[in-house]
Amino acid sequence: MNIVTANQNKSIIDRLQIDIIKRVDGEYDLKELLSKFVNLYFKNIIIDITSIKDYENIETISNLTKAIEPSRIILLLNDNPTVNSKLYRSQLVKLGLYNFTNTYEGLVYLVNHPNTYDDVKYLLLSDEEEKKEEAILEEKKVEQTATPRVGGRVIIGLSNLTNHAGATSLTNMMVRQLNNNGYFAVGFEMFKQDLIFFHDDEHYFSIMSTTELQNKLRVYDKANCIVIDLNEFGDADKYCDYIVYLVEPSYLMLTKLLRRNKNAFLDHKNDIVVLNKSLVNEQEVPDFEYETKAKIFSNIPPVNDRNTDIPEIDAFLAKFGFNKQ
Repeated sequence: MNIVTANQNKSIIDRLQIDIIKRVDGEYDLKELLSKFVNLYFKNIIIDITSIKDYENIETISNLTKAIEPSRIILLLNDNPTVNSKLYRSQLVKLGLYNFTNTYEGLVYLVNHPNTYDDVKYLLLSDEEEKKEEAILEEKKVEQTATPRVGGRVIIGLSNLTNHAGATSLTNMMVRQLNNNGYFAVGFEMFKQDLIFFHDDEHYFSIMSTTELQNKLRVYDKANCIVIDLNEFGDADKYCDYIVYLVEPSYLMLTKLLRRNKNAFLDHKNDIVVLNKSLVNEQEVPDFEYETKAKIFSNIPPVNDRNTDIPEIDAFLAKFGFNKQ
């Protein structure tokens, strides 16, 4: 049996289909929250991190690990830049907390496939690196959709929110366009092999396990950009600097999506949502945002993926700092 807490991430917690012995909703001081679980036997405790006051302070989380065995804790992070920073995640690993995510898919994966140290050790920073990250965070709180720092490798994950929203084709066009524009980019596809049909085994790779993904990321550590077609493989999310959720905004696809999950857009209100293969014109985007309560990051119309120069893809990539050279 499991214990869960819910606060700002309530919409994600509500979707869980697991055995729950106790659920606590709201925000509490850590001591008060822990008092609600006294004398309860449980397998895992899934904690919406916003249930804990002062959760940005790593000492608060350290006290949590002193009260509960870290291997039994699964943290559901929010979109707060602090808890999604390299520094904070490194500190979580040092505390023995190996299971954390900020998506529903990642949460479901961790419930069934808890991480080991080997799965997360790549997140560890040296003392010097941690000091640098502390300085960066002090200087500026970076929003998820902000332009990445120049010169560093950027990993962009693509996930179809509606069925057949074009993640594989967009992966191909992004990688090809980046390479044509003077960058070095490669594309990964999780657990499928559709990218082989583009006949480019130097830039496209099918990845069949977490270990293989980690190895490929090490091999291509000098790449300017890696684009990952996630195929709902939640465990790959944590390797991405940005996760883009693709929506094909046709009536049919939207209806199917909302029938499957009426809170689909609410669940991703703080994420990067992109209209792909979209016939929605720019003047209609504000109306779409009002109706769905989602902020649209980019609106990509249907394009000919045979073309080697696609201005719409250039404009999309520029939002991640990859300007045409």
